[in-house]
Amino acid sequence: MKTLHVHIGTPKTGTTSIQNFCVDNEKLLEKQGYCYPLFPYSYKSVAKVRNGHFLFGMITDENGTRDKEKEAANYKGGMQKLHELFRTYDNIILSDEDIWRHMDQTKKTLMAELKEEADKSGFALHIIVYLRRQDKFMSSLWNQQIKQGTLTQYTFDEYYAQVNREVRLDYYGKLEHLSSIVGKENITVRRFESNRFEGGNIYADFLSAIGLTLTGEYNIKQDILNTGLYGNTHEIKRLLNVFPEMKERSVRVFFIESLRKCAPSSEKNYPCDMYSQEEIAQMLDYYGDDNRKVAKEYLHEPGAELFDNTIKDLPKWEKDNPYLLDDIVRFVGASSISLFQENQELKKEIAELKKFAEHARHPFRTLLRRIKRIFVH
Repeated sequence: MKTLHVHIGTPKTGTTSIQNFCVDNEKLLEKQGYCYPLFPYSYKSVAKVRNGHFLFGMITDENGTRDKEKEAANYKGGMQKLHELFRTYDNIILSDEDIWRHMDQTKKTLMAELKEEADKSGFALHIIVYLRRQDKFMSSLWNQQIKQGTLTQYTFDEYYAQVNREVRLDYYGKLEHLSSIVGKENITVRRFESNRFEGGNIYADFLSAIGLTLTGEYNIKQDILNTGLYGNTHEIKRLLNVFPEMKERSVRVFFIESLRKCAPSSEKNYPCDMYSQEEIAQMLDYYGDDNRKVAKEYLHEPGAELFDNTIKDLPKWEKDNPYLLDDIVRFVGASSISLFQENQELKKEIAELKKFAEHARHPFRTLLRRIKRIFVH
């Protein structure tokens, strides 16, 4: 039966790596009857590899006004493309990490619309979701948003206080709502824990979720992407986010790369967590029963824990820690070295251009000098 596989996230579970892997192995997937299509639609700050974004993606003008007609046209056009592709392929894969949130927030009708389309058109709908332990997910998500500049001033505690936890963290409740629409048998749940990946890595795990096996033919160009900031480096970036220039990607990338150079030292000198051990224990207890229900009902592991609930012996990050000043000095040094190296490269290029310009300005003089050297020597 024709099947539409929809990988809905969650964020911070290797989704970008999976998407790039599918694009990098497009031809091999197609040989096996699977298609990972790319669409011509553009969404602000959304990479093309997120091919499922047309299902819910918002389009706004420079004033922030939504163009709902354009959004609807993209959805309709995308679905028409899927129908065309099903004439050639038995399996189509769509992926976007933000479906997990938006299906219960900005487009609550999404799954019902997909199920209706599947029933009407005669293809199966298969949902794939990766779950990460709630405390690790939240700290990683905040870290990512600080890195990208999405959040300008929120500390982690401020962010966690205002986040919609029902939409983000209520795994069992969201899965139950999803299963009431598409059927529990059509949902595949996977743990985002490296030692639990089927086949030993996330690529093999994802392929197994859609009915394939990782072999040596597949091209793995990169490891998990979107490495975060550690120790005090996230705090430095959070403070830098107040500058309007941080909205420019080139500026943002420059500072992120400088901070990444400092992150290993910062993490080594000040290993810490954004939660205290007591806060983690409380969170694991709060979600514990529902997490075990997920393991029982969606992973068919009665009595098992959904996640490894080990709590590391780490202190909660504090701004007045004694290592912040050292990390600031390292950051200034790393960014200054980058600027110095770039300046040296520019000087070298300018010197070469001047030399070329001089030769171009006096081509006959240069030729005569070379002839003179030949006869003199």
